[in-house]
Amino acid sequence: MNQKTNENTTTKFEFSVIEGPTRIIPDIIEKKLSGKEYVNYGEDNKLPEYLWNLYLKSAILQSIINGTVDFASGNGAILSEFIMKFENNANKEGETLEEIVRKIFVDYNIYGGFAMNVIYDMEGKVAEIYWLDVQNVRLNEDGDKAWYSEKWGQWGAKAIEYPVWKPGKTYKSCIFYFKGHLSRGVYPIPRYVGALADVETSTEIGKFHLNNILNNLEPSAIISFNNGVPSKSEQKEIEKKIHEKLAGANNAGRFMVAFNDNKDNAVSIERLTEDHMDEKFQTLQKSTRENIFIANRATPALFGLNPENNGFSKEEFLEAFELYNKTVVIPMQKDVQRCFDKIFGIDGSILFNKFQLEDTVENKPAE
Repeated sequence: MNQKTNENTTTKFEFSVIEGPTRIIPDIIEKKLSGKEYVNYGEDNKLPEYLWNLYLKSAILQSIINGTVDFASGNGAILSEFIMKFENNANKEGETLEEIVRKIFVDYNIYGGFAMNVIYDMEGKVAEIYWLDVQNVRLNEDGDKAWYSEKWGQWGAKAIEYPVWKPGKTYKSCIFYFKGHLSRGVYPIPRYVGALADVETSTEIGKFHLNNILNNLEPSAIISFNNGVPSKSEQKEIEKKIHEKLAGANNAGRFMVAFNDNKDNAVSIERLTEDHMDEKFQTLQKSTRENIFIANRATPALFGLNPENNGFSKEEFLEAFELYNKTVVIPMQKDVQRCFDKIFGIDGSILFNKFQLEDTVENKPAE
């Protein structure tokens, strides 16, 4: 509390700065809880839900993932003669194997891994294959049991238990689970794990600018109450209500609240933020975007972002694609191919036609 005194009167004013909300990026950890057979996917068992929401919110991440799925899917799959029956009907829901494979590539890029439900016939041969949403699957520490539920976190949610596919074992129904190459635990790790904060930042910058325009408000503001200084509890209640209405990226900034005896004693502040905030946000936006592309080992021009003040020819696109294809796409395709080879028990069960810009170019399997 501050006091201002003259010969005749003593007046008072108080002010407080209300900080905007902080955002905690979840750690990529696994946690085994007492009394539970499965391992938590993330500390609160909600990490895959967090990754899915990042994908939905971030235009940059979406562009990279969707483009990579297109590249990996290529110009169609080539099925071995031994599994041709799955070309148009891989399960009782009528999905084709190519449709399942595309969903697998989406999961591989978002989560770093994927899951399938494999059903066998009486002779022990593969009868059906279903894609499983990997965010609904949980494993035990040994990785030989899996549980599937679409309601993790809800009270009383029940999960279906499955054995996890292992070579040399026979099953009626099992889950084939691929956790990628980055993981040292039970669950997969996405390749952009080092840029999670950057993905969050990129989406928050967009919301900041949108709401700054909608609210027509400076990023920081002062709100003065000139009818006396309320009690501490009343001040906190007022601050809480204002914070709920105005704070955060959705309302473009933080603000200051001042309580004064009268307007003559109001706090006077000419400017609460530094100049050139738009330039700072542009710099931040550029750096976060670069970090996201670096984490994904992706060239921006391949995904719709042309270099600044510079054209991007077809030849340059093809050169960039060849590098990305060799370092990211083909290794991903080979991982999926090896998984299907294991499931069907044959080599070369499925191959992928290389992605081509022109339909007239003769397709050939990715090398």
